[in-house]
Amino acid sequence: MKAKLKSPELFKSIKGFLTSYLPVVKKKSAHTISAYRYALNLYFQFLSESHHLELKNIRTNDFNQEKVVEFRDWLKTVRKNEATTINQRLSHIRGFCRYLMKNDVLSFLSYEEICDVAETKDTRIKHFVWLSIEEVKLILEQPDINKKTGIRDRFFLALLYESGCRDDEILHLRVKDFVISQNGEPDLHIFGKGNKHRCTPLSTDIVPYFNEYCSIYQPNMKDEQDGMMFYTVRNGIKTQMSADNVQRFMKAYEEKLKTIKIDIPHLHPHLWRRTRAMHLYMAGVPLPLLSEWLGHSNEETTRIYARATDEMKRQAQRKLEENGDSVFKDNVTFKYADDDEVLRRLSGLK
Repeated sequence: MKAKLKSPELFKSIKGFLTSYLPVVKKKSAHTISAYRYALNLYFQFLSESHHLELKNIRTNDFNQEKVVEFRDWLKTVRKNEATTINQRLSHIRGFCRYLMKNDVLSFLSYEEICDVAETKDTRIKHFVWLSIEEVKLILEQPDINKKTGIRDRFFLALLYESGCRDDEILHLRVKDFVISQNGEPDLHIFGKGNKHRCTPLSTDIVPYFNEYCSIYQPNMKDEQDGMMFYTVRNGIKTQMSADNVQRFMKAYEEKLKTIKIDIPHLHPHLWRRTRAMHLYMAGVPLPLLSEWLGHSNEETTRIYARATDEMKRQAQRKLEENGDSVFKDNVTFKYADDDEVLRRLSGLK
């Protein structure tokens, strides 16, 4: 006999929040809804690891100030998240708790106490860091292309760099979003923040990576154009590849390079976006076009690349000149199980 949920109204609320309130009432994009879902899953993971609570035993009153404070600290100490990431997760938890409060599932006092939890201060000394062409090429050489996952990782990283996309935008790609024209030139169709569409031209050098990847991961791509571009398989079911998975293989390649005494910046998805933007800017792409390329809704956001110091610009120019300027080849011109699983699915957490 299956154990009953300790708090069925909580999971009913989760489903309503993710499948009705956010997309229908608030008109939030799929990317935003995915971020809320991910934050809730992280909170439940925290409750499991720190309080030994199974998913079915979690109650509404487990959303309280004390546990949210512990969650914030867990994100920092256990998951090693930076301040910006921690604060984003807290914002999503607060948003869900506000929904619970408005629907009389959580008390106003509990919601107010959760809102009092302070965000994490970013004490890092911020440096404008990007990868050189040579460093990008070196990283792309690290995946073992004799393995399926190596072919996947190489294509993912190359696409992340070439497109200048956000990590979440790449993870939400469908097979049909990578389009190769009759003349062999590829374009990537992206639905970014606010579900805004943009089309980004890619180098023809990435096409062989795409074809090799699809021969393994998308063998029926002509009949499955709406299928996820990047996925993992669990119990025979395809699910969208997670941001955690991306961070894991980036960390592995970073550590691999450090074991052979090659010092590179800490690898994270946004570094690739920043790198691509800086390479394009130093190659002469004007800010309005760069803003369009990156999917910035406000051109002011893009101006950070124009505010680099003269010394940074000189350094960037040197980097572009190091041993050719293509990340793909030398001497070419630079171009632009369970019950938990069932419960997560029924509640819209997956």
